[in-house]
Amino acid sequence: MLLSLGAKGYRALQPNSSTKLYLPKVNRSSGAVIDMWIKAKELDANTEYYLELLGKGIGKPKEEIEKDVQRPKYFQAKEAIEYGIADKIIDSRDIAFEKRNYDEMLAQSKAMRRAAGVGPQAAPSGFSYKANRAGFHFLFKWASE
Repeated sequence: MLLSLGAKGYRALQPNSSTKLYLPKVNRSSGAVIDMWIKAKELDANTEYYLELLGKGIGKPKEEIEKDVQRPKYFQAKEAIEYGIADKIIDSRDIAFEKRNYDEMLAQSKAMRRAAGVGPQAAPSGFSYKANRAGFHFLFKWASE
């Protein structure tokens, strides 16, 4: 489902990958009848939502997808593209997998932050850091403050 909801044109698979579509399930449960009923209702709701999201990502009607996934369905990379789950097959030799010098990238990022007057541990907007012996903690700044 997550792959199908990616940005169109960027949903990629490796050549030898396979993709599985299947309906949500719940672990076998025991206990009070009401607990099992609650789990069954939750499973129904999750299944409906799952099918809606798949339909949105794949571009097929929910009913067609529901029929297709009554049993787990496996797709090879080309089949997943034909079905609408993905858009392309990429190879590990592709530029997207180019080796990068992460130490250099980190140094550049730190230099840019220093130049902007931002410390190395600057918090995202709306948050602040509080240091203690256990480490850093995020504190949310309420709008009313």
